[in-house]
Amino acid sequence: MPFAVLAFGSLLALSPVVSPMALAQQSQGQGWGGALDTLNRAVNPNANPADQDRDRDRDRQVRDDRRYEGSSTDDRRGRSEYSRYSDRDLQDRYERIVDEQREMQRERRGLEDEMNRRGIRR
Repeated sequence: MPFAVLAFGSLLALSPVVSPMALAQQSQGQGWGGALDTLNRAVNPNANPADQDRDRDRDRQVRDDRRYEGSSTDDRRGRSEYSRYSDRDLQDRYERIVDEQREMQRERRGLEDEMNRRGIRR
């Protein structure tokens, strides 16, 4: 038990969010529960379900915004659907597609060889 109290105290002392003055006010006003809540917020700031919901909604909005970029509602006539990609993104995407094509060609050759071995016509 003394070790747990020492560990708890050292976490509170090292926490950048909790000042010793605020901790004294917290523990006087709310007891250990308030100090534990303060520690929990300092260690895990995203633990609040309302914050998680807000972050999830924001992520969903970003995905929706990206989904409609380049669509017919976007007024960028004459531009490619890839015009918003950076040079590095374009290169990465191109290399990924080339790799996928090579893999599909290997699979196709394997299938053709097996079909030929079995006498199956394409």
